[in-house]
Amino acid sequence: MSPQGEYPELERLRKRSLPHSFDGCDSENPRPPKRHQQLPPTPSTPSHSLDRFFRPSPPEDVPLKPPEPSQFSKKRRFEDDNPAPNPQNKRRVEDWLRSTRPRRKSCPARLELKVPDSDKGQRTLARSDSCPPRPQTSDPDPGNGQRPLLEVLQEMSQSQQQSQKQSCGAGSITSGRNARSVTYHPDYRSTLRNNRIHIDHTGKKIPPELREVLDSSILKQQSEPLTAEAIAEAVQTAIEIADSPENNIYDLNGTAMLPIKRSDVGRGGNTPWYTDTLPKSDAYDTPLAQPKPDVHCGYLTGQRSTWTIEENAVIDHQRAKKITQPARGNSFPFFVFEMKSEAMGGTLWHAENQAAGSGACCVNAMRWLYREAYSTNDQPVVESMAFSACVTHREVVFHVHHYSTADNLYYMSLLEAFQTVRQVEECNNVHALGSRQEKTREQLKLLHPFPAHWKKTRLASVMAPQNPATDEDDTANDDASNKSQRTE
Repeated sequence: MSPQGEYPELERLRKRSLPHSFDGCDSENPRPPKRHQQLPPTPSTPSHSLDRFFRPSPPEDVPLKPPEPSQFSKKRRFEDDNPAPNPQNKRRVEDWLRSTRPRRKSCPARLELKVPDSDKGQRTLARSDSCPPRPQTSDPDPGNGQRPLLEVLQEMSQSQQQSQKQSCGAGSITSGRNARSVTYHPDYRSTLRNNRIHIDHTGKKIPPELREVLDSSILKQQSEPLTAEAIAEAVQTAIEIADSPENNIYDLNGTAMLPIKRSDVGRGGNTPWYTDTLPKSDAYDTPLAQPKPDVHCGYLTGQRSTWTIEENAVIDHQRAKKITQPARGNSFPFFVFEMKSEAMGGTLWHAENQAAGSGACCVNAMRWLYREAYSTNDQPVVESMAFSACVTHREVVFHVHHYSTADNLYYMSLLEAFQTVRQVEECNNVHALGSRQEKTREQLKLLHPFPAHWKKTRLASVMAPQNPATDEDDTANDDASNKSQRTE
């Protein structure tokens, strides 16, 4: 038997592996081990695999119209198929505006808004405070008949402009009964007159005894003339502040034009005063504006005060403090300043309106002290006088404030007017501090120990003599007035 016939299984395996042989060996040449076998040769590349990338392709036809974009090329946006039944998402901005609480300082003074109503035709929305009403967005069907937000805001802006024009027109100068008026309103001079304050433009209402004191002490020429450097400094300051805001007008204080920066003078400013000494007519409903002078001068307080302990006890008494110290910085103020910038629209007319009220308060404080000390109203007019200065970059106008017992009126009489660049030396003046303070000291000494009616909590009346017999009856009714603070 041949070797092939003895091992039939090996023969079949050999024949099966022959087609896969890559070296063409026969049975006599055995197949090498697997680790010595060579990799089979790379099969031939079909004609349809890589040849087309190396062969030049024939030109293709370019379509005239660009192909339509695929429906999956862009991200699909969400679209609300039924927006009306979802009012919360549709009106989120309006709901947010309606629920946001506004700031009072950023709101107009008063606003009335007419909103269409299906039942009554129109309805008016108004607020008594300083904030305008917000557009109503509580419509059950906001998608139908709802006005655009921009239209509502434009209507609110127009209403605000109309209300501002009316407030400066010929209408009422107050926002309600017994509300304080504004000093820049054209009708404020009428309010001054109805509260018994008259502006004397010529100075003819100055009584002879007061005129004598003014000529001998206030308007008297100084013994030592001003130096050329001091005059030049005042003139240069007036020129530099010509186009400046109101705060820069204060630079005139301390120059030879207005020498008020003195160690024996207490200065304050820009602080609202108590209104206890402000004139008030019982027959007239509209009160005067609360005084708030730009600068006011008076007697020193605190550590630099020249008052004695007994005198300070009277000045600081609960019954007298709102009268003797209407604002911080001094006691018994006697000189007030109102600064106005013409570049910012300020006028001397407005400054006079402001000084009229604060000057009358200074006069009333001295009248009250005299009446409390001597139990009489027969005070010499010289002992209660006060002064005011209305200042711009080009002019300084001085007034003297005094009370006429015969007329029962407070006068603001013209004293002098000076040009800042020509009459510096004439404007330089003395306030007669020494003689005035001595008179005040005499009255304060008479009030210490305190009078019996001062033991009551009720404040003293400024406009009428004090009646101690009625204090006990009126104390309960007037306790609330002691807790009142400065208005505005």
